[in-house]
Amino acid sequence: MAAATSVHKRGVHAALRYGVPWRALLIHAASIVFILWIILPFAWVVLTSLMTEAESMSVPPHWIPDYITFDNYLSFINPALLVGKQRLVGGGAAIGAARAMLNSSIVALSVAILNMIIGSLVGYAFARLNFRGSTTLLLVYLATRMVPALAIMVSLYLVFQTLGLLDTLLALILSYLTFTVPYSVWIMASYFRSIPRDLEDAARVDRCNWINMMLRVFLPVASPGLVACAMFAFMSSWGEFLYALLFTSTMNSKTMPIIIASFVTDVDTSPVLMNAGGVLAVIPPLVLALIFQRLIVSGITAGAVKG
Repeated sequence: MAAATSVHKRGVHAALRYGVPWRALLIHAASIVFILWIILPFAWVVLTSLMTEAESMSVPPHWIPDYITFDNYLSFINPALLVGKQRLVGGGAAIGAARAMLNSSIVALSVAILNMIIGSLVGYAFARLNFRGSTTLLLVYLATRMVPALAIMVSLYLVFQTLGLLDTLLALILSYLTFTVPYSVWIMASYFRSIPRDLEDAARVDRCNWINMMLRVFLPVASPGLVACAMFAFMSSWGEFLYALLFTSTMNSKTMPIIIASFVTDVDTSPVLMNAGGVLAVIPPLVLALIFQRLIVSGITAGAVKG
């Protein structure tokens, strides 16, 4: 018995000495490669935005700027600083970058708020109102999220043209709701189904009406789902390009992705200004994601496993 125990211990020590470290080394090496694969492109964008135009075009390219400058950010925000430079940056489309940032903020925040409201109301109906075919209807409604944007873009364009909504922020808000609301309804329905009915019964005993029940019972418990829905809607709307390009035509309604893309033309391309705009466009959703990281992960995970 003692001999068997000794052999077992030697086998365990050998496995720990030779098997596990190599496996851990491979896992860590693969993780490092994967992290670098994600981080390096963004690091290149940030570093290039701090270079001069001539330095960004140097051959061979280099990572660290010889001279760090923030003129590209100032020029992107204040297009008047571009006057006198002998290049046509985006055919003059750089004018309105600050307005584009405001437009993107208005559209993304509006879509996020509407997703929380609509997702909560419709999600509650699917979770608590017992009617025939509710589960099937919810799955069908979620399936509309899988319809490609290209499939409905012509229909949306004709509807907005008839209603006179082309080249308005309202057109962007309505079009973004078509592919963000189904996901929000699914998340909120899953959360509401996880709430015990005893809480609802206790609220009814305390003579809470439906509005108070939603505000004091359901929404506080489902706050991770609300944050997940809001962040998903915000990020989807903030960086959307196709509908923003199709439904807008003037600087009064263009958003950040359109302005950044306008720096690439047949006449000239300014990588430093384009990268500066890209960094500025990434900051708002990145800050929000870092602030609400815990609630976002909790909301998405719960929506994936509940219901």
